[in-house]
Amino acid sequence: MAKTVHRIEPSIYATAGFTVPQYGELLDAIYRGPLEEAPWSSALESVRVLLNARAAALMLRPPTFDRPGSMFNMPPRDTYARNPITYDSHYHALDPFVDLPPGTVTTVDKFLGTEAWCQSGIYRQLLKGMDMRYILGADIQTDDGVMCRFRLCRSHDAGDFSEKDEAVCIALLPHIKRAVDVYSRIDVAESERGLYEHAVDRMQIGMVMLDDQGIVLKANAAARTVLSEDDGIRLRGGKFELADSRARGRFRELVRRSIDSIPISHDDGAPGPMVEAMSLARPSGKGRLEVLIRAIPVREWSEENKWCPACVVVIRDPACSSRTSVEVLRQLFDFTPAEASLALLMANGCSLEAAAEALKVKTNTVRSHLRSVFQKAGVTRQAELVRTLLNSVMSLS
Repeated sequence: MAKTVHRIEPSIYATAGFTVPQYGELLDAIYRGPLEEAPWSSALESVRVLLNARAAALMLRPPTFDRPGSMFNMPPRDTYARNPITYDSHYHALDPFVDLPPGTVTTVDKFLGTEAWCQSGIYRQLLKGMDMRYILGADIQTDDGVMCRFRLCRSHDAGDFSEKDEAVCIALLPHIKRAVDVYSRIDVAESERGLYEHAVDRMQIGMVMLDDQGIVLKANAAARTVLSEDDGIRLRGGKFELADSRARGRFRELVRRSIDSIPISHDDGAPGPMVEAMSLARPSGKGRLEVLIRAIPVREWSEENKWCPACVVVIRDPACSSRTSVEVLRQLFDFTPAEASLALLMANGCSLEAAAEALKVKTNTVRSHLRSVFQKAGVTRQAELVRTLLNSVMSLS
């Protein structure tokens, strides 16, 4: 009979036969799973070996015909990749061992019946040839309402899963659910971070995170580009190095003042962290770099974390144009392709003559396009056009 997980009874642990160190190691692997390069590879492998299974899988999102699933396997899927037709692309539609009651731990033979399972398309066409006969599974509903699947497969010679094996899964299932919830939150945060990072990169704004000792923790693509030019500022030994000695001293002072401004107490009424700014001359003679230094408030629990950033250094090259899509300008202002290209050149400070040369057209043609651009943007002067474009969402594209 299938077993459903609500509150784990003490007898389950006795049936599972865990030792304390063994159970602790399994829980450690489960909660470490979201941070692994191949999520839950350690936990899946540990459970697979413990239950003498041929394969273990955690499916966070079941596949459909128009969208692949999100699945983690041990051994990895390519271990059995003899058939180009995969579970994602085809066999998921033939899988009858789905839609288990949430939290229920059962075997495929109990759920479907032995005859029905052995006559199923997925067993005859795929799993039989891979020597996967017996399956133990559970469906897990996360706090976000997503239904995940946990599956273990055994070979024909290994025999079906026992009541003890089911008890092992019952004892682990609540922890797998919590770890998946953590993974889901991390995934959402990473998606948001990626969106913000993309927007900053598109605006060609360099951002470098420093710890409280001034050591670089992370730099985005725009910052790495500026620093790789070694034109007055670079990274050396994990720290900023400025070519000009006076600027170097000033920069260090501002970084230290910024970090020291982080409030020691976590009182909501405490003054906010300090923001400092300076500009840097470049030996090449190019325009000065703009530098802003802002302290990052530290959460109380992360004060002793050596990887916690203390401040961010923002580096901007005023001569560097943002990476704006002509297509986005067309959509925003109903420009033609030629008008959008011209508007982008105007926003980047080009004169009419320079724009005509860049577009390989006559100046009169540029003037004609510019009148249409003014009309569609609702402005009458080039300065207003530049302000309108720069204040639009185009730079975030």
